[in-house]
Amino acid sequence: LINVGRTVLHYGQSRYPLLDSLPEVVYRPEDLYQSHQWGIRTDEWMGYRRTVSEVVMLSELASGLAAETRTTHPILAMVDGPLVYWFLDALPEAAQHELLPPILAAWDRMRDQGVPVVGYISATRSSETLNFLRLQSCPFEEPDCQRHCAKSPDAPSARPPCQVFAPLRDAALWGQLLKPGQRSPLWRAGAPILERYGDHHTHFCYLHVGSEVARLEMPAWVANDPELLDWALALTVAQVQKGFGYPVALAESHNQAVVRGGDRLRFFGLLEREMVRVGLRNIGTSYKEARKRGSIA
Repeated sequence: LINVGRTVLHYGQSRYPLLDSLPEVVYRPEDLYQSHQWGIRTDEWMGYRRTVSEVVMLSELASGLAAETRTTHPILAMVDGPLVYWFLDALPEAAQHELLPPILAAWDRMRDQGVPVVGYISATRSSETLNFLRLQSCPFEEPDCQRHCAKSPDAPSARPPCQVFAPLRDAALWGQLLKPGQRSPLWRAGAPILERYGDHHTHFCYLHVGSEVARLEMPAWVANDPELLDWALALTVAQVQKGFGYPVALAESHNQAVVRGGDRLRFFGLLEREMVRVGLRNIGTSYKEARKRGSIA
């Protein structure tokens, strides 16, 4: 069961918010076991497919709203997490081709509609900007990590001289430099998978939202458009303020995506009824599953 939360919040329009989720039951063998040919477990593959479904659903919502209100109200499409899908680097090319094109097509639709998309990363542990500073602390005239700083068998735990910042993270650095409402410069992410992103090569910056320093990721067409960039940053800060430290739209979307106990019971009941309807017999659950559905305490 893949459940995608959907949240649309309107401001200044006297319209009710959209708060629901769209479940998808994956049951066909070709969907469940397709990933086995690439050595990917089924549960991991379902997680990847859920990521794709979230982006596709977001583009459909954003495109529909843009057609209605683009000229009167700004729209921001927010993703909970990064836009750099690092997990794709470890997958075979055939699996990448299965997952990445729908994501890029969804971003194409949002770009054509003029809707900026932002990935919001809370409590980020990234150190990409600090890695840039390592060059300044290198004591060698020609930086070459393999030649100068390869670990010696006599001292396998020796730390290279450029690692003076470890274990400092980007958020800690920018927390000292930024005031609430300020952002860092824009950076171009360097993950190998981004070579396949085309016009959507991801950029990022750090934004002090008051409660924390968050990492914001965005496609190149947002980062290179001053109007879209300012638009996205301002709406992100407003969302964090309305959510008392975290974007309210992302928090509500997460709450909608959670499969609660009552929903789980109804799902199993519906599944058993359909199995009986098609003629299957001896339908039952394991003792473990039966105990998980109820309690004597």
